[in-house]
Amino acid sequence: MPRYMVLGGPVPEALAQALSGAIDLVAEGEVPDNEVDGVLIHARPESQAIFRRFRRDGGSLPIFALSEGGVGLGERLQWIRHGADDLLDVATAADTLRRKMLTTPPTDESRQDTERGMFLDRYLRSMHRYVGARQALVSKLGEQALSRYLDCVFLRDQALKASEDAPADAFGQRRGGQRERLRWPIRIIDPVQTEGQLLNLGADGCAIAIGVQPTEQLRMAIDTGAMSAWVDLDVRWQRRASRDRWEAGGLVVGVHLI
Repeated sequence: MPRYMVLGGPVPEALAQALSGAIDLVAEGEVPDNEVDGVLIHARPESQAIFRRFRRDGGSLPIFALSEGGVGLGERLQWIRHGADDLLDVATAADTLRRKMLTTPPTDESRQDTERGMFLDRYLRSMHRYVGARQALVSKLGEQALSRYLDCVFLRDQALKASEDAPADAFGQRRGGQRERLRWPIRIIDPVQTEGQLLNLGADGCAIAIGVQPTEQLRMAIDTGAMSAWVDLDVRWQRRASRDRWEAGGLVVGVHLI
């Protein structure tokens, strides 16, 4: 039976009972370090250094952070960046540990989330600067300035992509070198409140999927773990993908870093 050592606090009794017969939880110092198959560490700010040191020193065992209470995506990504395989709520950790430790490698999906989160960090910071500069430029171009600017950008983009198999969508372009679609959670916070997904990104806009028909203007909240932002969209196209799923593409007209 796999054995996992609990560090930074006592062995949670309820979790140990829930894992009985599948995973044996032991306290720090109860057995030699080289006789354990994984590590659980109580999630406290000072514990993050342990994860970083563990990975820096070449540690390859499964290592999870344990939290009391609900766990959000942003919190998970923060701990994953510090070297954890995941951040788990003690109350629901048993099922997750059984699934992740006993059936599938725990790191692949977590690492993909981390990489996408880091990519979105860079994208949001870049878009924050770009949208401000774009607005300053188009304010000097006269009548229908933004439309004229976007027409020019779109034609330039098509010229650059002329050698590819298929052209990119106007808002939601395929990202160079990263052809897979995103599936990143977002929240629409104005004018309605609903959950959704960020599907794809472009230089001037993005594509999303939500459960209600989009209005002409939307404000969405994106949390990457390291940062959060509000992104204002001017919706330019939409389609009903299924009974409870709408896909839309919009021009990014504002990025507010939080």
